[in-house]
Order: sequence, then structure tokens, then C-alpha cells
Amino acid sequence: MLLLAVLALVGINAWTVLSVKPHIEPTPAAVAESGQTYDCIIVLGASVYADGTLSPILENRVDAAIELYNQGVAPIIVMSGDGRASNYDEPTTMKEYAINQGVPADDVYCDPGGYHTYDTMWRVHSVFGAQSSVVVTQEYHLYRAVYDARGVGMDAIGAVSDTGTYENQLWYDVRECAGRVQDFFQVLTNAVPDNPYVDVEV
Repeated sequence: MLLLAVLALVGINAWTVLSVKPHIEPTPAAVAESGQTYDCIIVLGASVYADGTLSPILENRVDAAIELYNQGVAPIIVMSGDGRASNYDEPTTMKEYAINQGVPADDVYCDPGGYHTYDTMWRVHSVFGAQSSVVVTQEYHLYRAVYDARGVGMDAIGAVSDTGTYENQLWYDVRECAGRVQDFFQVLTNAVPDNPYVDVEV
């Protein structure tokens, strides 16, 4: 049983990565060079510090999305993350950062129900109505994110936002292995997230 579990873990991770690898671009510039446009750019949330600044991982993601937006890859950016608490709101903080970098407020949507990667993709497609997207996050996370996006029905590609190494990278990599297994089965069963229409403003 243990051997079967290990084989399943390895197999699902390999399938997730290899099946979407052709849809991953190494930089935002590589996406822009293709000349193709999409309905939206999706930025996946990460930690926001108590003083309201973005963690390095999140700042890299938002900066990459702004670059894509400025290159005309998509007309809007969807900031998705955990927005459940009055004193902790990833999407709004991400939007404020983008506005301060010159992105018009009307072109930035907030998805406060993106508690998990699969939830984000399901909501952007099923609630916001996007048919195509560019997903922005670090490479270790991007394979699962694009797998989820394509799994829920979007024509999605990924743009790697890495600019260097991050603290606790080994932990992120280990956690991602488990996340891919979970999301594989969510895609397989067409799962509907908990509270799928929470705080929807389209």
C-alpha cells in the first residue's frame, strides 16, 4: 500500500508538470512576444506583511502581471487570494500596489475567494466568465496553477515570475507535491469550491 501511494504521488506530480509544460513561458516578455492576447491576467495571492507591504514572492508576481498588462497581453488583471478577514486582504493590497505602479483601478479586479489555487481558477472561469488567461506565479507553483486553469475550461498559459531564490523554498516544493495531488482530483471530479460565489463583484 505504501509503495502504491508513493507511485501515485510521483505519477500524479509527473503528469501535472509534463502535461502543461508546453504552456509555460519562462518570462512575461516571452508571453508578450507571441503577440497573442487573453481575457485576463491572473495573479495568485501570497503573504502580505502586517505593515501592508507585499512579501517578495507576491511582489514578484504582481510586478510580472503589471509587465504583461503594460505589454497589452490582456485588458484586465485579476488579483486573487484570501480576502476573508477585515485586517488581512491579499487581493485589495495587491490591487493597491498595482494602482500605485500606474495600472488604472478599473482594470484591476479583486477575487477575495481565491483561498486555494483551484478555487481561483474555477471562480475566474465560472464566475468572472474568463475563457482565456495568463497565470502568473513562481515556477514551482505554476504547473499546478495552469493545470487547474486548463482543467476548469480556460485556454490558459503560465508566465514564470521568479527573479531569484526564496527563503523556505524546500518547504514550498514539498507542499506543492501534495497540492498537485489534491488539485488533480478536484479537476478530475469537476469539484465546486466551498462558498463559490462569495463576495462576487463582476
